[in-house]
Amino acid sequence: MRTLLRSAALAVLLLPLLGQAVERAGLRDLERELWQIRTNFHMYGLMDGDRAYRAALDDKVAAVNDILAAWDGESDGEGEAPPWLADLRGLWEGFDADPEREPARFDRVPIAMAERLAAVDDATESDFDDVHALLAQLQAVTAAYTAIVAVSAGLPGEAESEDAFRAELAAFDQRLDQVQARHKGEAALAAALKETRVKWQFVRGSLVKFGADAVPFLVYRYSNRIGAELEGAIAPTN
Repeated sequence: MRTLLRSAALAVLLLPLLGQAVERAGLRDLERELWQIRTNFHMYGLMDGDRAYRAALDDKVAAVNDILAAWDGESDGEGEAPPWLADLRGLWEGFDADPEREPARFDRVPIAMAERLAAVDDATESDFDDVHALLAQLQAVTAAYTAIVAVSAGLPGEAESEDAFRAELAAFDQRLDQVQARHKGEAALAAALKETRVKWQFVRGSLVKFGADAVPFLVYRYSNRIGAELEGAIAPTN
């Protein structure tokens, strides 16, 4: 089932690249995959090596490999790869899902690649760019939270400061307000965004608990639920 889901997600990510410039939505979706790698690495440690998180980590690393390989293939037919793709390839080179090997790379590489994706200036607009960006930002928040909790618990990795993370929370609050206002006239998406706000408000208070009262599993679960619901709301109907 995970392989089928990964194949479906990969197909969506690759559609914009068939014969035209990359779309912003594709960049944001790749960013989301990278943040999920960071998240699942830290959840694997926090949940005492639960194999479900290792399997999810394997899947996400494989998904990024598939995406970059396919993007390389598309660029081969058009001449030299764009600089941003070459940069991503360089940052990703040699990356694997082994949680015991150089743990800090599970923080450093997604952060560096996300920064490079944010700097791409030749992407084209596509449907629901703002929702794709919201999903990526939600996963970034989830990844940062799990990193802070893990490092606070003495597990390997690197984490943002709590003050920097609180700024990320405020930025997500603002983006959610903007996206919800922009789509209030679209029934299905408006309903999904309303449910997103309900879930976000429920879990928001937990996102400032980093010590013994931290709840990474709750945050992980709600982040995944919000993501699945919003993905369903913007999925093509034909």
